Amino acid sequence: MVVKCPRCGGRVLWSMGEWECVECGYRFRVEKRETVRGEEVTPTPTIMEIRREEVPAVERKSFKWLVISIVLLVAGLLSGYLLGMVFMQSGGPSTKTVFVPATIQITTTYTEKYIETFTKTQTVTIVTTLEKQTPTREEYLLKVLEVVVDTVSEKDYDYYIMMLEAKYIGGKSWGFNFLYISLLSDVGYKYNAFLPVLLRQPLGAVDLKSGESVRGQVAFKLPKNEKPYKLIYDDKINWIILETTDIPEPRGEVSYIYFVEVDVRSEYSVIWSSGSMKTPGIAFYSGEIIEVELDVKYDRFIGNPPNITITSINVEGFEIVEIDPKIPLIVNDGEEVKIKLALKVPEKGYKGNLKITLSA
Repeated sequence: MVVKCPRCGGRVLWSMGEWECVECGYRFRVEKRETVRGEEVTPTPTIMEIRREEVPAVERKSFKWLVISIVLLVAGLLSGYLLGMVFMQSGGPSTKTVFVPATIQITTTYTEKYIETFTKTQTVTIVTTLEKQTPTREEYLLKVLEVVVDTVSEKDYDYYIMMLEAKYIGGKSWGFNFLYISLLSDVGYKYNAFLPVLLRQPLGAVDLKSGESVRGQVAFKLPKNEKPYKLIYDDKINWIILETTDIPEPRGEVSYIYFVEVDVRSEYSVIWSSGSMKTPGIAFYSGEIIEVELDVKYDRFIGNPPNITITSINVEGFEIVEIDPKIPLIVNDGEEVKIKLALKVPEKGYKGNLKITLSA
């Protein structure tokens, strides 16, 4: 059986229990064959309920072209957007390539200039900078009272020992610390203070109230060809900077005494002698008085007199201030006497053993 559209005679398709014309879109159903009085009768197509409105062929074709146009428009917009993104991404690195190297170059140049300026300030212009920036701090006082120099302990260096006085007259307090003290030499080099064993009164750290002061010694090690020029107290934490060029000339030098040697010159025998230092330490300043004790014993030998007389005592390089007991001094056979000497340390530095000559 051939089924055609009852409306336009066009071709039809079977779908979901009904026929649909591919030309005009008309839908219909065909009833089954029936038998009337023993004869088969071909039923005529019966138009059933149309599920959707009929659309003319011309309008359907226009609708298709409209859909195609919309699809192409959307596709064009998407393509343009994607191409724009690709173009922007491809253009990004060129922009960064232009600006990033310039930024790195500026930063590097600044850092190098900063380091160079800092080094020159420390080694060349530090004296000028301190003179210009030193604040007026009248409540802080620092003075050099006296100087002693050690020229004998080392061949290439001198030790300058300074007695300092620090005083505070402000309304609060001053946390004084010798670690902030340095010495500028006459050739422009700077040396930090330290506390060697040869100091009599080391100066440390102290908290000074209003009106209080402290005295003590610090030392500086300078080459032989340099001299002290300026004493500096530089407390950068509390911004206390003090300077003074009022440094007196050394009032003396340092001498080192290790042992006491006693030499007895006499025609008699046997005379025993020894000596020892009674003043503690081994380092002494010019003009100081040191005490030495001598032990002398006479043991008569055959043919010698029953006693001897000590007529003189001499100390090489040192002035004898006092002898106790005084001489001449008689020492009997078998007797042991103790003689105390008071010696003045010389102006010129000395290093070695104390050499004493006793004549009897």
